Amino acid sequence: MEPANSPEDFVTLCKGLVSDGARGILISGGCDADGSILDLKEYLPAIREAHEMGLIIKLHTGLVDRGTAESIAEAGVDIASMEMVGEAGTVEHIFGIGASPEDYLATFRALRDGGIPHICPHVCVGLHDGELKGELKAVEMLASHIRISTLAIIVLRPTKGTVLENLTPPTGGEVKKVVSHARALLPDTKIILGSLRPRASLESRFDIELGALDGGVDGIEVPSNELLAEAGRRGLEIRRIEAYGVLPVEYEERVRTSTLD
Repeated sequence: MEPANSPEDFVTLCKGLVSDGARGILISGGCDADGSILDLKEYLPAIREAHEMGLIIKLHTGLVDRGTAESIAEAGVDIASMEMVGEAGTVEHIFGIGASPEDYLATFRALRDGGIPHICPHVCVGLHDGELKGELKAVEMLASHIRISTLAIIVLRPTKGTVLENLTPPTGGEVKKVVSHARALLPDTKIILGSLRPRASLESRFDIELGALDGGVDGIEVPSNELLAEAGRRGLEIRRIEAYGVLPVEYEERVRTSTLD
């Protein structure tokens, strides 16, 4: 990702992206001890400028209240994304913040009521040390309370240099279990397998992708050639969409798409 260390840098970066033909941007950043994105309010006027350039704006919001959500909407953010966690112990254990699943749901409610056009949560399979713990509950909480444009299923990726580097990542079967549950509860919602997932070996990568496909996803970010071949064997239409992260259906016409043979 490209850094923008001040609102002025952010505007300059966006102007360059527009000149290069970009159709949208994903904005993300670090958070403080209570789960709020650092300096978010300081950047909102610059985000508004980016919106007025015609860019689709997607923001990783962090935990927000109703007032902040309204300010985000006024800045022209089109898509709001954030993790949804269904197990209280996972928030403290993994993120180190004293928030609860209800706090995460309250943020999604604030984003909904604050006027964000599209809410696109992430649910991470295996977030709690590689184990399934709260993912199904997270999906249930979202399905019961929030109108979701797109749901992204991501998978814990043990990362070198972190305390989680030696964990065994979730299996394709576990991914299928979460995706199938989401599909049953959200039959008309676009569900994708996000790009954040293990890729240490082709075998494990394909296993996870196949689990997602069998579970009923509508799309997979950066799929392997083996997965594309399997989808072709199943007679599925394969469309390439040149976008990073979740993209609600209504924006697909604004980005480059093509159908693969």
